[in-house]
Amino acid sequence: MASRSIQSVFLSQPVRSFYATTCANAMKPGTTIAGLDFIKNAEAVVSKERSEYPKWVNDLTKPGNTLAKLRKMDMWTAKDEDQKRYLKLTRRIKIKEDNVDAALR
Repeated sequence: MASRSIQSVFLSQPVRSFYATTCANAMKPGTTIAGLDFIKNAEAVVSKERSEYPKWVNDLTKPGNTLAKLRKMDMWTAKDEDQKRYLKLTRRIKIKEDNVDAALR
C-alpha cells in the first residue's frame, strides 16, 4: 500500500537538475563571484579562464550515471565512483520511502 503513495510522491515532484551549468554557458573570465568576498581587506574573488582551472573542475558539470544504469552494472567490476553513487541513490530512495511511511502513520 505504501508503494503506491511513494510512486505518486516521486511522480508528482518536478525533475530538477543539479548540472544546469555547462562549459558553454559558464561564467565569463573576470566576473566577480558573489558570496566569496567575506574576508575583510581582501580583493573580491574573480573567475578565471577555463584553462587556468584543474581538469577535474570540468567534470563537475557532467551528470553521473542514473540509478537504472547503475543497477544493470556488475558492482564487483564497477568503478569506486559508480559504487558510491549507487549507494547514495539507493540510500536516498530508502530515506524518502521511510519518510512517506512515517507520514502515513
